[in-house]
Amino acid sequence: MKRLVPILLLPVALVLFGAALAPKLASEERLRTEVAALLEHAAGQPPRIDGPVSFSIFPWPALEVNEIRFGEGAATLTVPRARVVLDLLPLLTGQARADHIELDQPELALAGGVDIDPFSTGVLRLASAKFNADLVVTNGRLVLTHGGTRDVVIPAADLRIGWRGGRDAAIEGRVVWRGEPINVDLAASSLGVLLTGGASPMRVKLSGPPFDMAFDGTGKLAGGPVANGTLTVASRQLRQTLAWLGLEAPTAQGFGSFSLQAQSVLSGQGATLSGARLELDGNVSEGGFNLRLDGARPVIQGSLAADRLDLSPYGELSISDAAGDNWSAETIDLSRLSQLDVDLRLSATEVRAGTGRLERMAASATLKSGRLLLAIGEAEAWNGIFRAALHVSPATNGAEARLDLSADDVALAGAMGDLFRMGRLEGTGSFRFTAGGTGASIAAIVGGLNGSFSLSGANGSLVGFDVGRILARLEQRPLSATGDLRGGRTPYSQIELESTIRTGIATLSRLHVASDQLRISLAGESSIADRDLDFVGVAQLVSAAKTGDAPPQGAASAYVAGAAPGTPQNVSFELPFIVRGNWDQPVVLPDPQALIRRSGAARPLFSKPAAYGSVAPAP
Repeated sequence: MKRLVPILLLPVALVLFGAALAPKLASEERLRTEVAALLEHAAGQPPRIDGPVSFSIFPWPALEVNEIRFGEGAATLTVPRARVVLDLLPLLTGQARADHIELDQPELALAGGVDIDPFSTGVLRLASAKFNADLVVTNGRLVLTHGGTRDVVIPAADLRIGWRGGRDAAIEGRVVWRGEPINVDLAASSLGVLLTGGASPMRVKLSGPPFDMAFDGTGKLAGGPVANGTLTVASRQLRQTLAWLGLEAPTAQGFGSFSLQAQSVLSGQGATLSGARLELDGNVSEGGFNLRLDGARPVIQGSLAADRLDLSPYGELSISDAAGDNWSAETIDLSRLSQLDVDLRLSATEVRAGTGRLERMAASATLKSGRLLLAIGEAEAWNGIFRAALHVSPATNGAEARLDLSADDVALAGAMGDLFRMGRLEGTGSFRFTAGGTGASIAAIVGGLNGSFSLSGANGSLVGFDVGRILARLEQRPLSATGDLRGGRTPYSQIELESTIRTGIATLSRLHVASDQLRISLAGESSIADRDLDFVGVAQLVSAAKTGDAPPQGAASAYVAGAAPGTPQNVSFELPFIVRGNWDQPVVLPDPQALIRRSGAARPLFSKPAAYGSVAPAP
């Protein structure tokens, strides 16, 4: 066996000797011809070589060439340095065949952006080719040119690219996109069927810190590139992914864990996702989407259905400043609304937003030509039915906004507390609210707000004041009105409210509160911009009229006239009062003159008992 070793090594030695001698015997012109043929065989088109060509034997026989250029016009590939590593066995017969080609710092430049046509042409060239090639790309770049500007999309790419003529193609490695490393794994088989309009199996996988994406399906080029298969996209922090893509999340909180899986049809005109399962911040919904890119603006259409949605991760909508004391004066920017059109439908069995809960909700979001409409068609909420609509559109002085709310037979404490931060009204009732305005900020819109508000309710309480207790005490001791009158509840059997809003001022034209023991009437104005109150009212203690009692006289009779038919009532005590202060801390002050008149010490100053609010005989 030892005698056979020299014999077996002899061909190898001859090859190495010939390879070492070749650079001395072969001219550069012949080397240039050889390397040009090898590069054309691998790329499918002839190269332009502007640099020197040399041959090296160690560490492996290879042709080294500088300044290579492929293509002209829309797509060009320039390679500063390339190394064509030769297959050793063909050298025994005097033939040069590439084992693989190493490209150092190649740059692919696409003029005017990414075009589908050159891509399709290149894939079809590979599908019809009968050669094999393996490329090793080191520190490559992808550049988009627009006139005289150059946009480096991928500044660094380390890839291994291979194809087997007319059969298979694969790309594996890593690229840097928007400053983040992205691992790339792409494979396609049966490329030959593309020539006859068929679909080629393909698999794509991208993974990196911003996101993970996988596609498994087929692709075809007849009639335009189309991919059909299962698409999966996931992100550990969607907010960071959106920022990485140059997009801003619509809310200040939330947009964490995200995943999407769907059957997809992808093309240059858009994408269609069916049977989609979307998960965001623990909320799971199912449905489908349609993205169209063939118009003036991208169009997104879709519908989603969810069993349970929890909106608490996204925080609460705030239209106040950072301190919460004033309306936000930040300029409203609606420029992004004109970038796309949206038509989405959402249905959910249960939706939680803070302390509020909506059931069997049907909602929609429509954005067209910069005009946004967010609507809740109908939802079961606060033990009743709730509807809402928000309209936002650009205006010459900023933005135009209108809000419409309606609720029927709802628990007023929950509804008013969740919607208006006013939880002082208990009971069951209905309300209507509509308001709109224009301005460059929320503060400006509120300052010019126009609209109306109406409410009716029954069998509840006013929280924060026990008007019956206060009136009963003042009836006996009129001058004991000092101190804090707040605390307790005022039960009522009926409440009615009518209000109009003009240029930011809410005018309370009618507020009646009634029960078997008292009547309350209130009117006045409230500046929505300043959040202050300026109301005057009258509170009355009433009792059922006895047979033979004379009907009430004077001002008191006007308020008792609101009593239910068939239940005549007498006023035993009447107290005018005023409401001042702000929305958060209103101050209720009784009329001091009425209390003085009611006091026995002041009675000699008045000739008529009715003048100080007493309609019963003086004791």
